[in-house]
Amino acid sequence: MTILTPAFFETELARLTAVVLSDEFIHACAVASNTPVERARLRLVDCHNEVSTGLRVLKTIPPGSRVLEVGAGIGLLSLILRSAGFDVTPLEPGSGGFGFNATAGRLLRERVGMTELKVLDIGVQDLDPEQHGHFDLIFSVNVLEHIPDLAGAFAGMRRVLAPGGMMRHTCPNYLLPYEPHYGILLVPFLPRMTAWFKPSLRNDEVWESLNFVTLGQVKRLCRQHGLTCAFESGALYQAFERLGTDKAFRARQPAWLRATMRTLEITGGLKLIKHMPAAISTPMTFTCGLSD
Repeated sequence: MTILTPAFFETELARLTAVVLSDEFIHACAVASNTPVERARLRLVDCHNEVSTGLRVLKTIPPGSRVLEVGAGIGLLSLILRSAGFDVTPLEPGSGGFGFNATAGRLLRERVGMTELKVLDIGVQDLDPEQHGHFDLIFSVNVLEHIPDLAGAFAGMRRVLAPGGMMRHTCPNYLLPYEPHYGILLVPFLPRMTAWFKPSLRNDEVWESLNFVTLGQVKRLCRQHGLTCAFESGALYQAFERLGTDKAFRARQPAWLRATMRTLEITGGLKLIKHMPAAISTPMTFTCGLSD
């Protein structure tokens, strides 16, 4: 097995960070995408901070694997995998309010000399084995909740998943009425209605892109497309851990959630959350494979 070791990961991430979070690169992305500089800075910080979650999703990758990253964003994880010697294909259509990602990703590949890393700018539902081949590993990090046609997405990934291959995904589980992008509680069972009580969400591209996927929906989609599905416990615990280590992520969360974490730390309740069943946790991390 080839292991993407923490030491290699940190070295490569530090190299890319020096570029991505530099004032010069931030300004270049702002100009190229017609985005205010401070907003561009925040978007790049968010992309950078998502990478550590990606490392937990990836774990080990068999040598010689062909890898597809769905919703690659600016491509940090794909670039790290490429540096580690993997045959990786990033997919990033830049839709649903994420056009900035596609622009910043192109600039980043130019800056680090990896323009040969070709990006699929298609929807995941349009994946075709005749055009794109098969992949031994397909993964995504906080992407599935932004795909409008989730059934089509699972069908597309299923078509290009190689025999014996696997998919690894992490995303919110909206069975719990909490929206992590905005740090808000949702109207239970009717999450879209939340915008009636929070007008700032109306006409927001990212909000409109959310499909409010749940664990039960993922299970049904896997059954429909001939996929096995196994969920991991501990994802909620890792999210609380991130509150303590990721300043940008913590800043997006409401005061009551930060206070809840402090209370859990003091009372020892955080250890109990580590073993909470995946069905009542958010985010959810799961592995899929082809059914026999």
